[in-house]
Amino acid sequence: MEKMTINERIKELRTENGMTQKQLADAVGIPQTTVACHEKSHDPNIYILIKYADFFECTLDYLAGREEGVLPYALSTEERELIQSFRSLKPSVRKFAFEQIKLLSKSEINQ
Repeated sequence: MEKMTINERIKELRTENGMTQKQLADAVGIPQTTVACHEKSHDPNIYILIKYADFFECTLDYLAGREEGVLPYALSTEERELIQSFRSLKPSVRKFAFEQIKLLSKSEINQ
């Protein structure tokens, strides 16, 4: 199997996260046209690659196609939103929310 190019990997990560090129561009601080170029054929410079890797929470090796498979630490848009919401809670509320999530994961509702 042929390994993915950086361009294909960026597009794959963006689409898997349900994002438009504009949303990704805004998230990493570059123009939408630059994202389009990166997805098509122009490899991003190392500084932009780092921004993509930080945003998608993956390694540079993964972006470059040197690592394959599903990244267990790559988060979906929904997971990122949940984490941001969780982090915005006061510590006491955060502890309560965490306990509730643990209970839900063990409950019959989740079976």
